[in-house]
Amino acid sequence: MYSPTFTRLCILNVTALLISNIIAVKMVGLGPLIVPAAVFVFPITYILSGIFSEIYGYRASRISAWYAFGANLLMVVFFKITILLPGAPFWSEEAQKALEATLDGTWRILAASLAAYMIGDFVNDVIFQKMKERQGEKRFGVRTIVSSMFGNAIDSFVFITIAFWGTPLFSYAVIPSQWGIKVLYEIILLPVAIFAVKKLKQNLANAD
Repeated sequence: MYSPTFTRLCILNVTALLISNIIAVKMVGLGPLIVPAAVFVFPITYILSGIFSEIYGYRASRISAWYAFGANLLMVVFFKITILLPGAPFWSEEAQKALEATLDGTWRILAASLAAYMIGDFVNDVIFQKMKERQGEKRFGVRTIVSSMFGNAIDSFVFITIAFWGTPLFSYAVIPSQWGIKVLYEIILLPVAIFAVKKLKQNLANAD
């Protein structure tokens, strides 16, 4: 039985993944860089994955990943139902097209997310656990960033390939910039993750 804190972190993980997969349809220009808008939210899931692995173990991290994907699947199902439902008399054709343009591509995004997130997060978890077996309780920050670098690289490659192959948005050139922004984002938030892990370990110790 996991703690209420684990449940709250799972909710945050689910929320981050859902937001990422909704906003991933928009490509953002940052000077010369072109990246999906999701890169500003998705790295939170990898930070949480490290926290889950560090505090609760590998199995808990995988459980949280499946929770997130299950919620994402449910979201996409209801998106599709909403699109297919007949509109009210005042619901215009332009509004319907805008809705479809924003949400109807989510089946492909879902497939990309399943493959990318589950494979990338799996690689992240495995590398994290292998490093922890060697390092013990020390160097949480190092194993978080190193495991995320590999996980994010695979995630970015798989997601871009599946989500945008054959569309005007497809380009492998966006992968290095997307990967770099994700890793930089995690490095910036690393002090928060380290603080969270320290507090969680203290709480668990006090509970014992």
